[in-house]
Amino acid sequence: MAKDHTITDLSSVRRPVQTANGLPNAHYVDPQVFEAESKAVLHTSWAGLAVGADVPENGDAKPIEFLGIPLLLLRDKDGDVRVFQNICRHRGMILVDAPRKIEGAIRCPYHSWCYSTKGALVSTPHVGGPGHNTHENIVRDDLGLI
Repeated sequence: MAKDHTITDLSSVRRPVQTANGLPNAHYVDPQVFEAESKAVLHTSWAGLAVGADVPENGDAKPIEFLGIPLLLLRDKDGDVRVFQNICRHRGMILVDAPRKIEGAIRCPYHSWCYSTKGALVSTPHVGGPGHNTHENIVRDDLGLI
């Protein structure tokens, strides 16, 4: 970023049009400025990420990304469009890597944790050891998709 400008020094841009300057170049090319602006503007409110036509049928799922965050766009079994982080709550694996139809549950490819299309954690195979699918420290109601 240029030494004479900071992300908050926009006084030259805000002057009357006859004497104003454009945004400093860093606002177009500097990754640090982009990150700061993203946090200030895009992380503080809702954003339109897709349209319902992107997942036209119940069970349709499409991985998308917003500001570096992997997201999962899907139409649940009742026809509602939902967006979750496309990350398993167990070990952080990407859940869906390509557009597809979810026939039953969203299954993590790593340890097979399964989530409903509404985001609820519904299955935790062998979490308590071989053949034990529950554990006292794993509260499924607290570990649904975000």
